[in-house]
Amino acid sequence: MMGYSFTVKHKTKPMITLENLQERPLSYSSLKEFAKSPRHYISYLNKERKSTPAMEFGSLVHCLLLQPEEFALNYMVAPNLDRRTKDGKAEYEKFLEASNGKTVVSADDYNNAYDLVANAKENQLISDAVMGCKSFESEWRAEIGGLPVRGFFDGEADDYILEVKTTNDAEPRTLINDFYKRMYHIQAGLYNLVSEKPIKYLVVETTAPYNSYIALASDKYVNAGRKRALDLIEGFKYCMDNQEFHKGYEHYHGSISIDLPHWAD
Repeated sequence: MMGYSFTVKHKTKPMITLENLQERPLSYSSLKEFAKSPRHYISYLNKERKSTPAMEFGSLVHCLLLQPEEFALNYMVAPNLDRRTKDGKAEYEKFLEASNGKTVVSADDYNNAYDLVANAKENQLISDAVMGCKSFESEWRAEIGGLPVRGFFDGEADDYILEVKTTNDAEPRTLINDFYKRMYHIQAGLYNLVSEKPIKYLVVETTAPYNSYIALASDKYVNAGRKRALDLIEGFKYCMDNQEFHKGYEHYHGSISIDLPHWAD
């Protein structure tokens, strides 16, 4: 993926143009950063992308759940070898050569992901939601509010978009707070703006008791996400017109003072 060297220094104003956005469109992730401050957006562009173990495990679950036939094409399970020994190291090197660029996962991670997916598919609503999709991991590009935006649908059916979320705590009240903190409503809003379809979440709990369920995003949730996404895009255009991407928290908050939290009044 193309990167841009927008190093923010004193009196330096990074330039963002429509040409930049044609090469690297806006997305849920970049808008989420812009919602913090314009400088967060610039930092997002420059940041080296590194997968965390949680992200890699989530991708593994996605594959086994939505496209199990793709597993052998993209993954290899590492053999259980004692790599402290000369023979173990040699065998592992042979394995890595044979993997030919595929993602290598441990046997433990594979078995855990397989069990999670098998458990989830026992839920008929989940099985039906996955089977109802006509495409998976499909990229979309659209012009929203006059700017190019891109994203990926985990699954798309004729009458809904399916979004898979893995979490270590799927208790509904906890999940609602977590989704809002992560600004997932903005993602849902973008998906709905592009597809005009309702959003279904397939939630997979990665810790015991490993609950999984389908949750339909409410109209209130999606509409709030649509409005927030459009407001952020309008704000982004303002920053483009005035080249304010050097600004930090003051962009949204103006003069900042420290007070008691709202709940302490």
